Amino acid sequence: MIEIPWARPKSKFTNLFEYLILTLARSMPILDIACLMHEYDTKIWRVVHHYIREKHDKTDWSDVSKLGIDETSSKKGHNYVSTFVDIDSASVLYAAEGKDASTVNSFAEEMPKHQPETDQVKEVAMDMSPAFLSGVEKNFPSASVTYDKFHVIKQINEAVDIVRRTEQKHNPLLKGTRYIWLKNPENLTEDQAQKLKTLSKENTKTGKAYRLK
Repeated sequence: MIEIPWARPKSKFTNLFEYLILTLARSMPILDIACLMHEYDTKIWRVVHHYIREKHDKTDWSDVSKLGIDETSSKKGHNYVSTFVDIDSASVLYAAEGKDASTVNSFAEEMPKHQPETDQVKEVAMDMSPAFLSGVEKNFPSASVTYDKFHVIKQINEAVDIVRRTEQKHNPLLKGTRYIWLKNPENLTEDQAQKLKTLSKENTKTGKAYRLK
């Protein structure tokens, strides 16, 4: 076996061919690339994984102080991947299967490989997952937590709707008004906006809940 300048050691492809694979992989599914190249998708994945590992191993996390954590569905069914993002650079640092506290533990175990300083993570933004919170409190005790606004508003909206459903049994004015309390004001029709303006000032528990929101 001899080393050649136009292919990396033990690769069955030229450097240019691998470069083409990586370029396509940014915007195409791997299976589609395999069909286009008349190759097995397992070979395409090996190329992609090699360069991802090579790049990831060299990544410096020494400046990371603001961390974003979120989960996303990886395929149909209850299959999730949790991602860890450097908020300042808007770059993905790490991904782990699942959406529980173990994913945060896994990220924390990965950190020493990328030249971080002790307790350098000062802020964490995430949803209201108890599992994520548990993982953050264990691994980043000096970090302050900011909850994703979307999830906070979602819970508040649910609380307002519970009050409305309970109260409308005794107050016919509230029947059929569910969406005017939950929609963003800018998305209401003129009639809905006027009705909300009137009802929100009424001496009702729903009106009070909405004003608190």
